[in-house]
Amino acid sequence: MPDSTDTHIGVRIAELRTQRGLTQTGLAMRANVSKSLLSKVECGQRPASSAFIAACARGLGLPVSELLGQPYSEELRRDRLDVLIQPIRVGMENWDVPHDWTTPPRHPSLISQDVQRLLLQRRHADYTPMLRDLPGVIDECVHAVHTSTGEDRRFAYECLAGAFRCVFTVAWNFGYLDLATVALDRIALAAPHADEPGLLAVQSYLRAQTVLAHGRYDIGLRVVDRALRDLDGQGSRRPRGLDALRGSLHLRAAVIAGRAKDRGRADGHLEEARSLAEVTGELPDYGLTWGLPNVGVHAVAIVSELEEYDEAIRLAKDVKIPRGWSRSRAGHHWMDVARIHAWAGSRTEALKCLERARRAAPLQTKYHPTTRETVVQLRRQERSRGGPLARFAAWVGVA
Repeated sequence: MPDSTDTHIGVRIAELRTQRGLTQTGLAMRANVSKSLLSKVECGQRPASSAFIAACARGLGLPVSELLGQPYSEELRRDRLDVLIQPIRVGMENWDVPHDWTTPPRHPSLISQDVQRLLLQRRHADYTPMLRDLPGVIDECVHAVHTSTGEDRRFAYECLAGAFRCVFTVAWNFGYLDLATVALDRIALAAPHADEPGLLAVQSYLRAQTVLAHGRYDIGLRVVDRALRDLDGQGSRRPRGLDALRGSLHLRAAVIAGRAKDRGRADGHLEEARSLAEVTGELPDYGLTWGLPNVGVHAVAIVSELEEYDEAIRLAKDVKIPRGWSRSRAGHHWMDVARIHAWAGSRTEALKCLERARRAAPLQTKYHPTTRETVVQLRRQERSRGGPLARFAAWVGVA
């Protein structure tokens, strides 16, 4: 059954708080938020920021995904995506035990072509074919690492780390956070064998994303700082890719600092990223979306985390999405801008931005909690039960 507009995040927080036997004062103390803000969020008078949701999840002793209602099982079943997740779970159970196949694997250079295709699908949020192909690619990578030697074996591990990265993306975006955690651990296990420092930096970049979602900003910033230090003086087969990683790590740190309301630190990391992007230009290595446009969309997200919505809207007007840019990044940007407009009371603009997100990355937009909460907020403010917003809400799964 689709979610009702009455089941916004505040309602779920109130229900779970009651199940825990906590008063609003008790949860506010545990979560280190004001009782007044908690009361307004629970009754739908104020939107719940990502930082607020993470704080309440900690206070309730629950994963953030439970407050967000993820994974959206009914919609995943209707779109027949749930059946594509289970084979990936099975494939992820093994990476260190050789298969009993009698046929040799393809050469790692050929397997790499498939992995690069999967990584491109990941950047463009083309998740359905990626989900179908991932189990077979993972199995072949595992077979290759156990039957190859020397440089071929190293390359096979690099392919395996890339496949695990794709698993992390779909698991995280669809709300299977347990599977995302397994993928993150698998990257950490495979990356050292690949003898490529950038892969460990990618793992740190993704790990910072998970701790950001759980509100552990101190840990997230330390993870990024350590990754940046580890990259200093490193040699690489892909030196330009390391520049993209450095810049992306600075952007991750800037978002974390923004979520922690540390404007000075956020601005410092953002400027470091901008300076790098002005030198490197666009660099899509390591499956990243790196360059000045990405610095621009992060600047919007950071200011919105600081709840400075007028400035965020102004900055968003200056962002120019290049033709052929990463559709996943573009979709995420338009979801962020939609939420900003909704919080600022610009309902028409918010819906326009949601439609742009859908055109850029349909599956990512449909299953992202930002979309769902923005739609719920817009529906609660609109008296009409028909029209474009109602159609969009039905597509998302909000009644």
